[in-house]
Amino acid sequence: MLGIGMFSWFSYDLPILERLTLIKEVGFDATGLWWAGDNKNEQPEMARKIGLQIDNIHTPFVEPNRLWLDGAAGDDYQNTLISCVEDCSVHEIPAAVIHLTPFQDEAPVTDIGLKRIAKIIEVAERKDILLAFENLSVLDHLDVVFERFPSPCVGFCYDSGHENWNHADRDCLSLYGDKLIALHINDNFGDADSHMLPFDGTVDWSEKMKGLKQCKEVDYFTFEVDFNRKHECCAIYKDWTAREYLEAAYAKATKLLKL
Repeated sequence: MLGIGMFSWFSYDLPILERLTLIKEVGFDATGLWWAGDNKNEQPEMARKIGLQIDNIHTPFVEPNRLWLDGAAGDDYQNTLISCVEDCSVHEIPAAVIHLTPFQDEAPVTDIGLKRIAKIIEVAERKDILLAFENLSVLDHLDVVFERFPSPCVGFCYDSGHENWNHADRDCLSLYGDKLIALHINDNFGDADSHMLPFDGTVDWSEKMKGLKQCKEVDYFTFEVDFNRKHECCAIYKDWTAREYLEAAYAKATKLLKL
């Protein structure tokens, strides 16, 4: 049975140590860390001290189109991602999740963008760190990166909610399952990135779990559930405490793994 993970940011504005402690107390085996902020380098030790494994880090993605555009801003973004890879090596974290584009107005694939990605991959190979490129709104950039860079360090982060919202007609697990590195399990109604708990939206979980069983095996079945309070459908959680929310998430994870 896979270990069960919960991303460290799970919708409740609590201090990071309190969030990690709750994740562990509820029963999760691992966490993913948002790699930004002044105390990011303290978080791996925090998690491990309370008994959580670290599945991966999620790299910052402010204006990811910069990666594909000429200029200093794109070089800065490349260097940020390289720094994240180097931090993974320092903290013995196996993988970094990366956004190649925003959710709209995506820049086209460009030579300069591919050259930057090549530099990031070069560092990842040297440091023995996995790069998990996530499905977002379009898949064109993923297709090109996977075709151009057949490196053992290059792989896929599957976000079930992004697929249901943006490309429900494409089966990402069939397309990229042999490259699977990380999971972002969440749900929605196909109309927004609402990051709901599984079974609360319209994702067909029976089919998804069948698909996952055909994919490259990962260590952790990790939820990324940062429910969007602006979406009316998320009102079902508004009166829940953080612990109640995590307990419901853990119960849903165990249910999914039995499908």
